[in-house]
Amino acid sequence: MQTEYPRKIIFDMDGVITSEECYWNTAALVVWELLFSRRGLGLPTPPELPPFEPAPDSSRVAAIRRVIFQDDRVITFFKRRAVNSNWDLAFYNFAFQLVMLLDRCSSILPLPEKEGHLFGDSFGVEQLPRLGALLASRSHAPWQPDFNAILNGWAGEARGAELGARLHALLPEKYLAAAFPEHNFCPASPLWEGVRRIFQEWYLGENGYEALYGQPPEISGKRGFITDEQPLLPVERVKKTLRELRQRGWVLGIATGRPRNELLPPLEQMGLWPYFDKGSVITFDGVEQAQQAMEAKGEQISLGKPHPFSLLRAYWGNGYPQEALFCPPFPSPPAGNCYLVGDAPADLLAARAAGISFIAVLTGHEGAAGRSLFTGQGATAVLLDITHIPSFLDTAKA
Repeated sequence: MQTEYPRKIIFDMDGVITSEECYWNTAALVVWELLFSRRGLGLPTPPELPPFEPAPDSSRVAAIRRVIFQDDRVITFFKRRAVNSNWDLAFYNFAFQLVMLLDRCSSILPLPEKEGHLFGDSFGVEQLPRLGALLASRSHAPWQPDFNAILNGWAGEARGAELGARLHALLPEKYLAAAFPEHNFCPASPLWEGVRRIFQEWYLGENGYEALYGQPPEISGKRGFITDEQPLLPVERVKKTLRELRQRGWVLGIATGRPRNELLPPLEQMGLWPYFDKGSVITFDGVEQAQQAMEAKGEQISLGKPHPFSLLRAYWGNGYPQEALFCPPFPSPPAGNCYLVGDAPADLLAARAAGISFIAVLTGHEGAAGRSLFTGQGATAVLLDITHIPSFLDTAKA
């Protein structure tokens, strides 16, 4: 059992230190490709969107994001439902349109028991061209996505991974269980993995993808967005804040949904990496490894935020067995010894579950409009940005 209690401030990254703009652009391009390219459903491209190409210029990227995310209202919709991963943002957006397609075209699709290989446990991105061709051959009125429809009340009170069950419930009855099981809509399903793979192609670019995965992407010509990463604030102001916190004796950690290979390059480029304690940094990779260990034992729990695993791991390090951080009751840090700094409801919910004080910053997607949301949900503090943390700590100490 842990006997020493460090004083740590754990930072989320996107919307706190780094901008999420590149990730949001990437997520929109993934949905665009899956719906309108020959690799995906190959639907006719509506007039408000450009036809698919692997290297759209910045104006076309902006147009694609504006239409698919409905002037970013769709991003707000999912952020408020504790969707913290941009892989999940792309996945749930596409999965919703897939469900709407199946509902609209169910009368012309084959019954599951007659053509089970079209759907089923292994349904993934690879089956999309076949589905698209089938629809094109049997329908006289091509189906078109309704990107605004995702903003209606289908999600109810569901948050995070619960959204998969809500999507499954929207399916026509004949596809509910035998043809399209609920786990198709869960993270780590074959369909989700395919969405993530395409996301990585767009975000890393052709060269970066091949360097990481040892093989070229299926579609060549994608330049990548990772090199466009920018800090949310002037980097010298960020450095000054982090330096001051360290001088006051705070250990600085990170709990992020980014993979490690997407965290290090921007932080190193900005000169921020040396300010963080390497043993207090938890990325998607650590969460994924822990989740795989659980699955090997037959347990199915999503450990990404809003689950508190990453925060507790960043605070305790190896002070507790990993398994002690999977299920409640969780070992919470002593009061006043840990803060999580985040910009989204998923961060707040994770901090609450971990028994960690939460500092909300208004540099995320909703900006100042998020103040009432965080205040109403019991955030310890709501600050304009991270540079106000030292002053808050002075007030809290007093």
